[in-house]
Amino acid sequence: MPPYRAVIIGLTGIGARRPDEPADLPLYGAMPRSHAAAYYRHPATDVVAVCDIRPQALEDFRAQWADVWPDVRLYTDYREMLRRERPDLVSVVTPDHLHADITVDAAEGGAKAILCEKPIATTLADADRMIEATERNGVLLSIEHTRRWSPVFQKARSLVRSGEYGRLRTIVGTMLSPRSMLFRNGTHMVDMLVFFAESDPAWVIAELEEGFDDYDVYKSDGGHDPATDPAASAYIRFANGVRAFYNSVKTPMPGSQFELTLDQARLEVSDRGLVLIRGHGHTEWSRAELPAGDYMQTFQLAALAELIDCLETGKPLVSPAREARKTLAIMLAMLQSHTRGNVRIDLT
Repeated sequence: MPPYRAVIIGLTGIGARRPDEPADLPLYGAMPRSHAAAYYRHPATDVVAVCDIRPQALEDFRAQWADVWPDVRLYTDYREMLRRERPDLVSVVTPDHLHADITVDAAEGGAKAILCEKPIATTLADADRMIEATERNGVLLSIEHTRRWSPVFQKARSLVRSGEYGRLRTIVGTMLSPRSMLFRNGTHMVDMLVFFAESDPAWVIAELEEGFDDYDVYKSDGGHDPATDPAASAYIRFANGVRAFYNSVKTPMPGSQFELTLDQARLEVSDRGLVLIRGHGHTEWSRAELPAGDYMQTFQLAALAELIDCLETGKPLVSPAREARKTLAIMLAMLQSHTRGNVRIDLT
């Protein structure tokens, strides 16, 4: 088969970055950490065009990737690019609040599949427009919640699903970073609560950081300035009884972690690894680091590879739009809870 014709809309780092390759080591093929790098490493794709409203970003892309895509075409108008190029695959890597129109236009313009950065949108109305347009046109829409393709997080969920340690009771997600922003990095954290709970969120109570008393709707600048996007603490009750706690703090110390409490064990899950904790008494707990395995495709490359596989086989996506909508609904409920006096916001 000829390669899938791909385009990228938005050339920030996550859209266009090219990883460094070691020049003096017997190691080959740095793991892609951008959409462009994922297309580069996937043998069934070819980037035919890219779009950004910044001319300098377009020129930088051409210079950075000239040896890979010497004939790539550059656009500042994504609608013109979609109309002329008729791509199979579309990457949407624009600021958060600009995803909806692009996704709808791509779905109605003949695209087969779309990989959209998180969050899916910044309003439920926009998310619903995206879902309706892609489902009506038979277009796959995958939202790039990166940890859903992580071997560590997949291993943790498999342990929960197995029932070996009993029922999942609570999830505690903690994020520490100067950029502990709800709609930027916090989106990944909230999505993991949904990922592990595997249920619809029922209700939310939340408190935002100081200085965001009137932050009742998304007001960020697209994820650049932490002062425009709050840290938050929240309690989320899921319909299946799982209780989740979300806590983010803007601190110099970076890092994140999830603690999953089951009837007979606890799991600590993070980008650093997976730890199983067993209780043998009130004063005796054992800890065992669990290997998650090594895989050839993770991060954006795994997202792209899965998208193509699902396109060809009909398998369900691991990060479909309707799951991403749950994450957005929780975050928006957190804003509403805070601005209404930290009240309970029902979602069902």
